[in-house]
Amino acid sequence: MKKKQRWILTFVIMLVVVGLLLLVMPGVEEEVRREEMVMSGDDAPEVAALTQSTGLEAEWIALRAMEYGIAPEGFLQKAGAAYRPGFNPDPAIPAQCWIETGYGTQNACKYCHTDYLAQIGHGNNFPIGEDQVLFSFPTPKLNLINWKNITHPEQIVQRLEAEGIAVPAAADPVNLKWVRRDNWREAYSRGRGIEDDSWNNLSNHDSDMQLMPALNPDDLFPWKEADPTDGGRHGYVATDGFVMNAKDECTGWRAVNFFPYAIFTPLTGSVSGIYIRLPRPFQEKEGRFDIDTYAHNLDLLEKQIKNRAFEETHYYGGAGEVAVDKGFYPVGTEFAHPLHYVDLNADGERGAELDGVIGEPGESFEFPGTRSRRVKEIRYMYKWKAVTLEDIAPAEEEADAVLGKEWKGWIDNGAGWILAAFIERRDGYLRPQTTEELMQCLGCHSAVGNTVDAVWSFQRKLPGETGWGEMDYGRYSKQAPQWTQLNDYVNPNVDRGEMEYFYASVVGADLYGVMPAEIKAELINYAAANDLQTLLELKHSLEEIFDDEALKTTPRNVREPILRERAAIMRRFAAEKAYLDYNTERDEYFIKGSIFYPSKETMLGNIAAYRRIQLDQSFNLGKHVFGLRPGAIPFTFRSDGEVLNPRREPIPAGEVIDGRPYGKDGVGTMPTGLTPVDDQGRPVDVQGNPVDLETNPERVAGHISRGGTFDTLYTPILSDRKVRPERN
Repeated sequence: MKKKQRWILTFVIMLVVVGLLLLVMPGVEEEVRREEMVMSGDDAPEVAALTQSTGLEAEWIALRAMEYGIAPEGFLQKAGAAYRPGFNPDPAIPAQCWIETGYGTQNACKYCHTDYLAQIGHGNNFPIGEDQVLFSFPTPKLNLINWKNITHPEQIVQRLEAEGIAVPAAADPVNLKWVRRDNWREAYSRGRGIEDDSWNNLSNHDSDMQLMPALNPDDLFPWKEADPTDGGRHGYVATDGFVMNAKDECTGWRAVNFFPYAIFTPLTGSVSGIYIRLPRPFQEKEGRFDIDTYAHNLDLLEKQIKNRAFEETHYYGGAGEVAVDKGFYPVGTEFAHPLHYVDLNADGERGAELDGVIGEPGESFEFPGTRSRRVKEIRYMYKWKAVTLEDIAPAEEEADAVLGKEWKGWIDNGAGWILAAFIERRDGYLRPQTTEELMQCLGCHSAVGNTVDAVWSFQRKLPGETGWGEMDYGRYSKQAPQWTQLNDYVNPNVDRGEMEYFYASVVGADLYGVMPAEIKAELINYAAANDLQTLLELKHSLEEIFDDEALKTTPRNVREPILRERAAIMRRFAAEKAYLDYNTERDEYFIKGSIFYPSKETMLGNIAAYRRIQLDQSFNLGKHVFGLRPGAIPFTFRSDGEVLNPRREPIPAGEVIDGRPYGKDGVGTMPTGLTPVDDQGRPVDVQGNPVDLETNPERVAGHISRGGTFDTLYTPILSDRKVRPERN
């Protein structure tokens, strides 16, 4: 069948499907609503238990509503735009899980799909390293790629233009004005109008922003020695990371400076702040606030979460009766997580007329670390009940609903935590996320292998006092963006630096496999300066090896050798520690700013790309887009001619992968290529014999120790040992 005929047939089928959906949707919607009412009735013990413990109004929310594209009630009014149905049966599985893994050269999978923490029983009971072997999605519908903002970016443009909304472009000057205007302060005021610093904010229970964390952005001014509160006008972040209010009192919050996964650097367009708060008893000694007691408790928490040695059996002071439960946070722990746009003018300055802040007369401040004044999201976690390893074991059956409250912006993650999040409306103010949008939070803070008690960040805290302070991404300075002051740290399971390991096993140097221009330039310069063309006997030019655009349409016999040569260059770069610069004054090695911070061009492109989704309010279809036209879809979502579709037919080279093959039980069967498999889909050794991943993962033919990238025992816990190359 000719390509044009296939397109017409596909269009006709889509019209028929849409027509059928329109016919059945009212009945389905009514049925789903009835299911939710039954699950949330008086006979629902989970609802009652959560409400009694937290004071929050709760309900069951059926996943079928998302699968059938049923809009949350009042979406247009709340979001400022029409609902965009995703028809996604499980939005907790992120888009990155569908990318092509480049014949084993592209393994970002192991950063979530690891067995290490589950194997040692440390705050995790999700041994999912085997998911590196197959694209083993659990149902037929999930073997399809449901993230339409990635696979059909042109639809965003069509929707915006149909409404007469200008599509943001990188050159638009409004983009920088947008990210430099604050939107956190208004949201905090709306959620905390009656001053209530309790976690559940019952005094403001009528507000849809009730679970906005009790972290006042006006308390995040940088410390100033002469007058830190400016005469009681605002609070500040002290040099030890404690957040103080305008009365110079400790709020209980403490800023955490952590080592980001290499897949979450400022190059990606999003940067974070992280703040932790423990309950009042942990802050007190003999009934009074005592900062030394609080600091001791936080240090003890760090040791036990990082699986370090400690002798204490209980916490200190007012929490003296609370036992230390290794690998788990105490009940009442809170995390606040503002997610910011990247702004290269944001480097922590304080004063008047700042170049990273717009519309704030008088003295103000910038966030550090390229963290823009505007936030994309405010995310929040609260530990509402204690759990054990047995409690968080994988469920025997797939869940068909989640516990939460629509338009209050929170859900229960099923592992003892409330997850709440607020995101930009079309007009830029923050609104509660829908349950469908919150499912993306659940995907990272539930059944993944790299979290300690469902948390990503705290086990990555920088060592000692360096890690108590604002998240600053290597003390970024706009005056010297070529430098960072961020060390690399040795990952003990592979005896390589975190960044070194990343470059040696992720050929795209990005979670989606799309290499940033800054890293590409660094690698090309390194390869040319060291004549790797000759040393590695490369068959392709450097321009060919690093041309992601050309790779989109290449068949396997062309694509595979190119990616393998790119991997050889990156491994040489990593092994030689060429990603580090030596600081003579400090006698230390720091990660290069040239591979950590974006250029202005990249920054502006990232802002424009995200703003298209923000204006479209289609976060449920994916928060990442690679361009405006269908041709923008990267090669990691495109076939090399040998990828099979769900009907087990080859997808022509260059065409977008729309789904994966699956067996009679509906479970995916397509090998990832990270390791060879036998005819039953089991990983094998070099002789072709099946390997037991639980006992002998190192025997797998594609294992990291054998020159591959397969690794089921990646540890996300940051070590204290800095990478320090031997100097000649």
